[in-house]
Amino acid sequence: MCSIKLIRAAKTGYLVLAALFSIMGVAMLTWPDITPDMISWGAGAVFAAFGVVRIIGHCSRDPYGLAFEHDPVLGILAIALSVVLMLRRNMAVNLLALVLGVEMVADNLFKIQTALEARRFGLATWWLLLALAIAAVVAGILLIVCPFQGMRAWVRVIGAAMLSQGLISFCVALCAIRIPPRRQLDAAA
Repeated sequence: MCSIKLIRAAKTGYLVLAALFSIMGVAMLTWPDITPDMISWGAGAVFAAFGVVRIIGHCSRDPYGLAFEHDPVLGILAIALSVVLMLRRNMAVNLLALVLGVEMVADNLFKIQTALEARRFGLATWWLLLALAIAAVVAGILLIVCPFQGMRAWVRVIGAAMLSQGLISFCVALCAIRIPPRRQLDAAA
């Protein structure tokens, strides 16, 4: 597959999965009585798909090299976490808080680095990426260390975290993944 097609596929996948994270977050905020099986299978499927998209993205030749720089490791982590979520459905909500918290902290620490590199590249939106990444790291830490009373509260907090993770992933896809003109890519080859 040509590199432009691979970059386009990865960017599209990133945007679609960012939207799915956001939709799941809104669903969990709106319907906190959702069943643990639905949470486990839904989140597990999204994590697995996001892991695959991250690995595909890393294989593309993104001209900036910002969005997919750390994605092989994060892709494998997302796939592994999805397997844990699907196998341990009886502990879905508590486990999802931990899994999502770990993924958010790891992913967004790398996105802080991506934002700082975007600044060096001269991207005007670097500050937005930085602010969202810092906020997502804080949200991830809260998911890991702060107990919430009651299932509904947990589901809503996880929903808010999934929504924020979807929004930052959406911003990264729009701001940091560039599809170069064909002639520019051919000259680089």
